Amino acid sequence: MPVLSDAEGTVPSEAEFDLLIRGGDVIDGTGAPAFRADVAVRDGRIAAVGSIEGTAARVLDAADLAVSPGFIDVHAHDDGAVLSTPMDFKLMQGVTTDIVGNCGAGLAPRDRSRPPLPGTEHILGEVPEAGWHTFGEYMQEVQNASLVVHVGCFVPHGAVRYRTLGMDSRAPDKSELSQMREDVAEGMAAGALGLSTGLIYPPGAFAQTDEIIALAKVAAGYGGLYMTHMRDEGERLLEAIGEAVRIAREAGLPLEISHHKGAGRDNWGKTVQSIALIEKERDGGLDVNFDAYPYTAASTILAVMARRREAEPKDVLIASVRGKPGYEGKTLAQLATTLGVTADEAAQRVLEADPGAVAVFFMMDEADVRRVLAHPLCMIGSDGIPSSTGKPHPRLYGTFPRVLGTYVRDEKLFSLEEGVRKMTSLPARRFGLTGRGELREGYAADIVIFNPETIADRATYEEPRQYPTGIECVIVNGQIAAERGKQTSARAGRLLLRGHA
Repeated sequence: MPVLSDAEGTVPSEAEFDLLIRGGDVIDGTGAPAFRADVAVRDGRIAAVGSIEGTAARVLDAADLAVSPGFIDVHAHDDGAVLSTPMDFKLMQGVTTDIVGNCGAGLAPRDRSRPPLPGTEHILGEVPEAGWHTFGEYMQEVQNASLVVHVGCFVPHGAVRYRTLGMDSRAPDKSELSQMREDVAEGMAAGALGLSTGLIYPPGAFAQTDEIIALAKVAAGYGGLYMTHMRDEGERLLEAIGEAVRIAREAGLPLEISHHKGAGRDNWGKTVQSIALIEKERDGGLDVNFDAYPYTAASTILAVMARRREAEPKDVLIASVRGKPGYEGKTLAQLATTLGVTADEAAQRVLEADPGAVAVFFMMDEADVRRVLAHPLCMIGSDGIPSSTGKPHPRLYGTFPRVLGTYVRDEKLFSLEEGVRKMTSLPARRFGLTGRGELREGYAADIVIFNPETIADRATYEEPRQYPTGIECVIVNGQIAAERGKQTSARAGRLLLRGHA
């Protein structure tokens, strides 16, 4: 079995390269066929790809291993976690770039006179004492941090609305909308990638379409993207796509549909229609993509999904309940039996203990998951919730190896090169991450070395906190951040700004 090893020989005192990866099967991220080559790294960038003569401070023998760009998680909720954790759950699966601010949820902008946006402490990771006010100040905090992975940020509509309107279920007046537009503009001017919405979550759910168009126009003026957790992913999936399309068209910016799915048994198979609709809009000139995670279960705040009733009690797994660890790892049906109450009453007990409790919802069909993942417009996002307690959805630890192991190697749903493209060059180009996402001379040296024969997720719903297998080395900005299953002390991550190398 091939494993990564240091090449034999002494280390030269004055090396031409910092790192030389010899003899790997290079998957450059573009979707082109793999080819045998060396990859040289110098000063945090790729110095050369090919047959390389020269000395290096360290030489790695990657024979029979794949060498690819670092993976980009296009849909993360690590807004607080990137500041407060070693991000091992992402790094160890080959992720070198994390995109935060998704689903309209985020840590800024904020009004210090209000409590934090409800739910953020449950879905965005542990939040350090916040000294920021504007979104640009939050981004500055990220930039000043000792980051493990790179971070790109979306301005979260829910936080923007909450700062101005709180949890009021009404349209903003002219002055309030002007304030919201200023907050979006401030974040975009600081280098945010675009505007995100989460239209099933309060307060984003209270927004009318015209409000979102007005804010999206601001993001469009800075060359940004509109990323959306749509208003419905089940019964009204097609209507929700229609709203997202209208927002993007009228605001004049690209559209990214988050974690595309057909939610709820009655809606299984609807991705045939939804993808056809997306293709039609793209043929009509709209720049639209989508992303997905490779699981048939979703995960979010229990209170939100309990109202929507898209999953049966036996299909709702309690993931995290602060103060009630005995509830975690049980389905609502099991908990109801244990407590001697109905499923609705069991859900109420959970929410009384922790209003922000998180659950896993088994509500998608495998055929839909495969159909969405296989589409050439689809990127990969974990949508992981970085909870420090309980049993988080296994996607937090296993998304990227699962795609390459289960769906590429085992199921042969698409090629290895296509799988890597979905995780690297496609999102890098989509989000304007200049000089990243490909193994090309002059590009940032974000690199993953993995074994295509053994790469696999090990995280399960019962035991989710398990690192994958087959990831031999993860390199961030030219520094080895993880190798042979262990994280190093490297902190080479950077804040990535829209359109900046």
